[in-house]
Amino acid sequence: MRPRAWVVALAVGLASLLVSEFMHFLLVPDIGRRSERWLAEIASAAVVGLLAALLMKAVDRHRAATLLRLQVISEMNAHVRAALSEICLTAESIENQEAIRKISENVEHIEWALREILLRRRPVAEGRGLAIRREMKMIRLGKNNLERDGEGHE
Repeated sequence: MRPRAWVVALAVGLASLLVSEFMHFLLVPDIGRRSERWLAEIASAAVVGLLAALLMKAVDRHRAATLLRLQVISEMNAHVRAALSEICLTAESIENQEAIRKISENVEHIEWALREILLRRRPVAEGRGLAIRREMKMIRLGKNNLERDGEGHE
């Protein structure tokens, strides 16, 4: 854990101690012996500080895992885009127009997925992800049907 996290945890524990002592002073100044009260408040403040340190450690682990995941996604994005470039260049040398059309459609679909999914700002609700996939499939099917019927060309 970073030194800054320990300083913050110590500050949280100290603030807890000060607030607790202030509340005793305001609300019940005459209850109990001072040494016993201080011992209990210091123990409580130590527990609060420890909990703050554990929370910050969990946050740091989550941040590191998220950073690693983003790096993996970035590398995968670069590899997939490089592969798509190769596919596009290879498709240009093929004589079969139907194969070229299918390759182009699928390259467009993969590029759409990379653009829409990797650049998403917020997570999609669980049920919404399936709906998005269905919408994309319908768009692709509609585009294919229009092209076959001759309406997709200007």
